[in-house]
Parts: sequence; structure tokens; C-alpha cells
Amino acid sequence: MTEIKAQTNVTLDDQKSYVDKLPAGMPYMENNGFMIMGETDEGEEFSFVSCIFRVGGGKDGPWQVDDVYKGQTTFMVVPKGHTGGMQDNEFIGNRTWATDHWESGSVEEVGDAVIWTLGNRQHICRPPYWEIKGEHMGIEFDLKLTGIGDAPYHKGPFADLEKNNIAGFEHPVCAEGTIKAKGKTYHVSNQNTFGCQEKFTQPAWDLADILRGETYYWNWWASENIRVFIYYYPSVGKTFSHVTVDGEEIQFSENGHSNISMEEKEFWIDPKTRMRVPVKWHFNLESKNGVIDLDIEAAHRTYYSYLTTSGATMHYGLHSHAEGSMKLTDGRHFELKDMRTYIEHGWTAIPLRSHAE
Repeated sequence: MTEIKAQTNVTLDDQKSYVDKLPAGMPYMENNGFMIMGETDEGEEFSFVSCIFRVGGGKDGPWQVDDVYKGQTTFMVVPKGHTGGMQDNEFIGNRTWATDHWESGSVEEVGDAVIWTLGNRQHICRPPYWEIKGEHMGIEFDLKLTGIGDAPYHKGPFADLEKNNIAGFEHPVCAEGTIKAKGKTYHVSNQNTFGCQEKFTQPAWDLADILRGETYYWNWWASENIRVFIYYYPSVGKTFSHVTVDGEEIQFSENGHSNISMEEKEFWIDPKTRMRVPVKWHFNLESKNGVIDLDIEAAHRTYYSYLTTSGATMHYGLHSHAEGSMKLTDGRHFELKDMRTYIEHGWTAIPLRSHAE
């Protein structure tokens, strides 16, 4: 069993809310969120997402609210083993519309921690450790997360937020603790889990306008010694990658951009939404330092939705497995087998403004 050593480059200050550092009157979105995937100690595969968002900018802004905390919780547990083909699995989730009524939220510094609270849940931040505690939609969670690597600040450092009006990172973590849902308790250990903290502050995008006829991918791949993260958002000119091998960062980005392709190879009609969803891909990432080629097949899905001024968006979390290789120009060659993969893929589902008076 490999010993888990806590590692992080993020600070306690990075965990704070920073919307007051954006220009007055600027619509905004801030997230302190976590995604965890892996195996339960009981032998199932699971995924869990807990996000606390702070959004605002006034009734005429993209979120149509002044200043609101809102949340996303998603939980899925399925039998272990990928036998091929997409499954119509059950999951628990919610839409994240700022115009719905939400319980009050807050961000407070308490001793050596920054605590984000929304309703009955808390994100307790003490890098390199975090805790997710509480309940939402009948899901009870008591998890301790440990940082297992440095975070790429692909949106920029928080120290430069006032200059750039955007900052944020993706931080790799593992998790241990319990999740209770529908009368059953699931135990998870840091040896069998992988995930991330996503923390950012940025101007609010009208997502339903930006993703009208467009799409994006936000993906993680994880094996015992290799991690790959990509943020592929062509409609806003963003293509970013972060690759580590045995804790060593391998540079696949140049001048803040990466040569990424996500070729959609097969689709599935989701019986719950009647949407045509990609479920097989060929992924390619190339740079002067190497090439990563992966064939990916989704097995299960979750989804959630945002409402902005121009309509509603749909965001699928596709829990997948990948096979392929990484060939580095320094001579190292890695065969990648049954690599655990999380693919988030979104688009505009309802391209209509409300124009409600």
C-alpha cells in the first residue's frame, strides 16, 4: 500500500471569497467545489460532487440575482466493473439555478480554517487538508480530503486577481470518510479515490449564450502514477492541460494553450433526457515533450444544469475508462490501461431568454 503524503502549493488565503476584489458592478461567479471518484470499501464505484457557488451582478446580469450562494451536489454509486456500453444508471443531483430559493451561505475565517457554509453543508479548508461535512438532498457526507500534488493556476494566481479580474486552480486530492444515501453507508479510503478542488473567482459568463451551438470539455484522468487534466473551451479561446508523471510535471502547454483534440466517435440517446450524448472519444494531446493518445468509453453519467439570462445549459458528468499510451520525447513510454476518467461536457439546452417582466 502506497503511503499518502500531503502535498499542496495553495495557501489558506487562496480559500477565501474574493468577489469584493472585482470591479464594482461586474457580474461574477465564484466556486469552492470538489469532485471525487473511485471505489468504495464495499466494492462499488462511486462519484461525489459538492460545490458552493457565489454568484451575483444584479437582475440584469447573467445570473439575474444581486448576490447569492448556491450549490451543487451529485452522488452516484454503481456496481464495480466496466463491461462495455453506456448504462442508464440512477444518481442523485440537482440543478443550480441562482433564481431558485437557496439557504443562506457564508465564508468565514475561523482560527486556522476558511469555512464555506451553505444550508446544512460546510467546506472546511486547511490546506493541505479539507473537510466536506453535512447533508443535502438526503445525502449525508463526512469526508476528509488530502492534497496529493500541486495545483495548476490555469486561471491565474489570486494575488493578481485585481489586475486580471480572474484567478483560480484545480488541485488534486484523495478522500476518506463516509457518504450515506438512501439508507446505506458507503466508506471510502484515500487509497482508492481521486479528485480535485476547483476554486476560482471570475467575471460571470452568460453560459447559455457562450455555449449556443458550442461545447466544452473539463476532464480528469487518473492512474496510480499519472494524472492528466484538460480544460478545453474553444468558445472562449481556452485550451489548457496539466500532466504529471510520478509527481513530476510534464509541460504540454505552450504560451498558456495546449494542442488538444476530443474526437467524438459514438453517441447515446439518454432515455431520461432524450439528449444525444457523446459516449466514445479519441483524445489526443501533443507538445514538444510528447504525445498522449487515449480511446475513451463512458460507462455511467450524471448531469446538472445552470440558468443564465440567455437560457439554460446542460452539463453531463460522464464516468469513463480510457486505454492508450503516453510517449515522451525523453524516451519514456507508458501504456495506459483502464484509466479512471471523468469527462464533463456541456452545451446550451434551452437557447431562450426569459424576458419576464
